[in-house]
Amino acid sequence: MPVSVAPRRPAKSITSPAALGPQLPDPALAITYDEARRYVQLRLRSLPHGGLRATCTAFGFPYTTSVGLKTGSLQREEYRLVQKHLRVFGFETELVRLYVGGQLCEHYLFADAALLATLREQLAAHEQLVS
Repeated sequence: MPVSVAPRRPAKSITSPAALGPQLPDPALAITYDEARRYVQLRLRSLPHGGLRATCTAFGFPYTTSVGLKTGSLQREEYRLVQKHLRVFGFETELVRLYVGGQLCEHYLFADAALLATLREQLAAHEQLVS
């Protein structure tokens, strides 16, 4: 009886570190979870009465968690919800993990510097008004 041998799979090509360079996130285009959460919080607080429920219904967001995000009473960090709200407010981001002080932390990576600058300008203007 002949012994069957499984066909050999082609070896996976090893990507050189130089080829990975363009794929690595640029930390200059990223903001921390806290900065993104503050921005979303300010935008949610600026919605008219009943606007949060309408927004959550329209986009399928969990209402109770969004209220916690708005009031700052969340029990845990809601990375994806903050990202979804950023998207609704016109900021397309990618959630990435970057090292800060030797620890991996979640950041929101922007496609270009202009969008990031817009968010930071709006955040600074809002914070200046409420301080």
